[in-house]
Amino acid sequence: MKLASVILDIPTQALDAPYTYAVPEEAGDQPIEVGCAVLVPFGPRQAVGFIIGIEERAEGDWPAGLDPAKLKGIVRAVSRPYFDEEGAACAQWLSERYIAPLSSCVRLFTPPGGVPRMVRAQGGYWRLEEPTVGEVDDRWVVPGPALADFEPRKNAVKQASIAAALERGELRVAELTAEFGAVSSPLKALEKQGVVRIEHRRRMRGMAEGSAGSAPSADSAAVPSFTPSPKPPLTRGQADALAAIDAARSRGAGEVVLVDGVTGSGKTEVYLQAIEETLAAGRTACVLVPEISLTPQTVARFRGRFGDLVAVMHSRMSQGERYDQWDFIRSGAARVVVGARSALFTPLSNLGLIVIDEEHEGSYKQDSAPRYHARDVAVWMARRAGAAVVLGSATPSIEALHACAKNPSWHQVSLPERANGKPLPEVQVVDMAKEFSGGSRSMFALPLARALEEELAAGRKAVLLLNQRGFAKFLLCRECGFVPECPSCSTSLTYHERGNFLICHHCGYRIPTPPVCPECGSPYLKKFGAGTQRVEAELRVLLDEMPGVGPGVPIVRMDADTTSGKGAHQRLLEEFAAADAAVLLGTQMIAKGLDFEDVTLV
Repeated sequence: MKLASVILDIPTQALDAPYTYAVPEEAGDQPIEVGCAVLVPFGPRQAVGFIIGIEERAEGDWPAGLDPAKLKGIVRAVSRPYFDEEGAACAQWLSERYIAPLSSCVRLFTPPGGVPRMVRAQGGYWRLEEPTVGEVDDRWVVPGPALADFEPRKNAVKQASIAAALERGELRVAELTAEFGAVSSPLKALEKQGVVRIEHRRRMRGMAEGSAGSAPSADSAAVPSFTPSPKPPLTRGQADALAAIDAARSRGAGEVVLVDGVTGSGKTEVYLQAIEETLAAGRTACVLVPEISLTPQTVARFRGRFGDLVAVMHSRMSQGERYDQWDFIRSGAARVVVGARSALFTPLSNLGLIVIDEEHEGSYKQDSAPRYHARDVAVWMARRAGAAVVLGSATPSIEALHACAKNPSWHQVSLPERANGKPLPEVQVVDMAKEFSGGSRSMFALPLARALEEELAAGRKAVLLLNQRGFAKFLLCRECGFVPECPSCSTSLTYHERGNFLICHHCGYRIPTPPVCPECGSPYLKKFGAGTQRVEAELRVLLDEMPGVGPGVPIVRMDADTTSGKGAHQRLLEEFAAADAAVLLGTQMIAKGLDFEDVTLV
């Protein structure tokens, strides 16, 4: 008899342990395997669970503590496998390492929105609810063998129109409906005569549609139908880093290579060529980048080198798009995954290389259960898979530097020079206290204002970085010293002028701006600390007063508020790139992946 260990998809600590169920002899349409979501009896009702292990047991050879009389059987499988034995092992390791509920760890390996669940319906009974997202099938009309000799009847106007439209190529049924109205009956008649064929094809949401509008197959992905972007010659430091990565990967012992390279040293090109070597060896690669740096430019560099072999996973995509990319990875057609920390848990098989760019970033730490660190999970996965991990940063974390000094399986390589041979930019530190004592009351230092005027008047661009969104960092009562704080996070609330509200940027807690102090009733509430909204307003006034610049110079503000919409990040970068002279103002997200040759001031 086969026994299955099942993790119930019920988020409660009391049920956080595997339950044993018997695997039925007749599995039905869907085989019962490790990684499947299954329907199991649990008390007076049924529940959904995930299989993390299956073992064969002889009659009477029961696990310790198992009462055969109480053993229940799995009702049926309700999904294909979401993960394999390695995924199950990783979920259990995560649960033990980070003291997290096992059910939430297993959930990391499931597709976004693609898991069935039990819901309580009216009347108190439980029912199985199908996944909220799934595959999207388009119906396509393609020419049939009888199209060339087809002669429609005189009154068959729609049939004639459809036949004429097909002479220009295949069409979706939706396109024909938009053009000619209801076409169901004419299509059925044409299909019976062999004039057309109706095909169902998978459509990938969020991807550029080809002639078929479907996901690339594993066979077509094996030979890319595009011209890869050219590979620039490597510097001495880049070549040494690439050699160290290839050596670590070929040893297959889960070693880590820390690439400590200054800004502009060409770390991304090292990643690209290391991935190319990994693919040539028949293995796959996963690239993690901070969420804020997952810009269209970042994705374009990888797709420019590897084409349709690249899958992308990040939170700015819709749930349906993430599901399609997850399924694309599971199909085996994707061999390179680029994404935020959650991309680690996609079903990428035969993993050979994991790249973590900007490894010092705090966004690699998950702030809700399970509270894992992507770097530690990647190292564990690499050891299990015999892969290599590459950590890249211009300012490596203390943990990584310590591991390189103490752990023989960690190696550090340095890229101290820029790839283009140019020196690092000159940095000028301005003492704002001296500016203030000299009579200046502007938030813009005089050297900065002069440099802005010079660059913009010459038709060049400028970038201003301010790591604080909103209009002001906090409000302060000048009478009693009260500062409005978030009741959950105990941090000061940020003031937003547009909308006149206070908000916590950690948890989203939001209240209207009080007209008077809630503690003492004083009307003297002072705004302290400039945010991007306030800087934008005062920068507009400054530029409008510059004689050589004029009021027409655009200011593009990029922070978490202006990039919350889908495609906003790319739209703002394109707006900045298209302008002759402009200022890009934003938080730290603009410091990642920015690539404009005519940006001269930061």
